[in-house]
Amino acid sequence: MKSDQTIRASHLCVLVVDDDDMVRSIIIEQLRSIGFQKFLEAVNGSEAHKFILDPLQRVDMIICDWEMPKTDGLTLLRAVRAHRHHAKTPFIMVTSQQSQERMKISQAKKHEVDAYIVKPFRAETLRAKIYQVLFEALDKKAEGA
Repeated sequence: MKSDQTIRASHLCVLVVDDDDMVRSIIIEQLRSIGFQKFLEAVNGSEAHKFILDPLQRVDMIICDWEMPKTDGLTLLRAVRAHRHHAKTPFIMVTSQQSQERMKISQAKKHEVDAYIVKPFRAETLRAKIYQVLFEALDKKAEGA
């Protein structure tokens, strides 16, 4: 990998979207443990969408719960993919085990989610998914996609 294609987690801004304060805190704590330092938080997709629409706000990756009041994760994913400047932003969807997983996974894939995690998840799982989506995004950028 070329030196200009390295990932510096400390420079990236992660938008963490979940209606549960404790889940957001856990995700941010895990992100900090692997070097991330810049975070935005939102309690639902509507609040998160404001960050996406703000031309001055940098968002390098999104980790989003599926089931939230007002605007759910799939709706946010669709809005992000439709946004001209954020269409390629790495997006990790998180959901609980109780929900209909097969249907959700196929819907998320249809709307180009980069990764999918089922709660409860281990720190290693989140870390692996983060690296997977960031390196894939870097590869796409290098290819000019």
